[in-house]
Amino acid sequence: MNRKIGVVVIAAVLGAVLGGVLGYGPLLRYKSEGVLSMEMGPAEYKRFTELADAPATVRQMAGVVPLPGLNAQEMERLETDVGQGQWHSPIPKISKADAKDIPDVLLQPDQDARDSRDSRDNRNGSEDRQRERERKLMVYLGLRLTYTAHDATRAAQVATWLGSYFKEVAAREALRDQVFRWAADSRQFADRATERKLKYEFDIEQAQARAKALKVIVASYPEAARRESQQVVDVRKDNEKFMTPMAQLVGAESEVIGIKENLQRLDREIEQQAFAKALIDEAEAAVGKAQSGSDSVTRVSGVITQLAKTAKTDAEKEKLSSMAADVSQISARFLSQAQFVATPSVPSRPERPSPRMVIVLGALLAALLAAAFAWRGLLRQMLWEEGNNKEAT
Repeated sequence: MNRKIGVVVIAAVLGAVLGGVLGYGPLLRYKSEGVLSMEMGPAEYKRFTELADAPATVRQMAGVVPLPGLNAQEMERLETDVGQGQWHSPIPKISKADAKDIPDVLLQPDQDARDSRDSRDNRNGSEDRQRERERKLMVYLGLRLTYTAHDATRAAQVATWLGSYFKEVAAREALRDQVFRWAADSRQFADRATERKLKYEFDIEQAQARAKALKVIVASYPEAARRESQQVVDVRKDNEKFMTPMAQLVGAESEVIGIKENLQRLDREIEQQAFAKALIDEAEAAVGKAQSGSDSVTRVSGVITQLAKTAKTDAEKEKLSSMAADVSQISARFLSQAQFVATPSVPSRPERPSPRMVIVLGALLAALLAAAFAWRGLLRQMLWEEGNNKEAT
């Protein structure tokens, strides 16, 4: 009897030792979390994360934004963990639970207020409305970053690095998309510019011909040109009204002036697009060579600065200023303004199961198995008697 108890005790000790090896070894996991503030829409989040989850992107970015003390084995594990896509999750502005308690009219009051202000602002109305439409699509406030490692300090370091990594990936992809949109807009404008110019010239000819004919009519009725003459008169047929030839002449000449203004504006845009074509080509090459978001911003900004030295007209300078503003906005949004709201901290406790729990479970499991083996005869006899009793009944 004492021998069997000793076997059980030894088995429990061995199980505890094995549990300690596992609990403080492969099963020891520390999880660090952080919240990165970065407003974006679902399409942007999907595009950024698809790139960020690629192991090739991790390897490339690790050379640009190095993580201190990362050996080859840890680098392979980092690539595997990042490739699984479980290290990030979006944070919506309004969750489903919040939406149930908040009335629909209060969900976006600031957006409606901005829209009403934009409708009253004629100077920058179209740009502001476009900016507000883009802002409405940004349904995510940021994302939550998590990383699990055997060492608590390492988990916090990698989680913090993932924030910088995502910022660089997002900035590079956003700037690449912006440059491609420049190129697409330039090609689309080039395809339509000649058509628009011919249309404006035809409209001018038509308006001038109409004005010439109206001048002949007005000359035939000099009394109609007097200032006190009524320019809108009634017609007996169905009480309709029509404009007098003098009023139509003024309208035709005004139309000619308006079309000429549009034609001048088109010529200005043609000049801008021709000047920007070289910049777009160089920007595409610069983005292709860039290794990170910061590198992309630096390269494209350098291209704009270099080309600014050759800008002579106000139209060319205006186009450069607009493109520089686009780059500056991307840099501010994804690099400067994107910051940790909650910095990943060093976890004080490991994830479940804790090492002590693993030790206890290992000891209990080993003791139960040893007891079952030591008293296997008694267990067999009990099972046999139970079977006979069932047959007798």
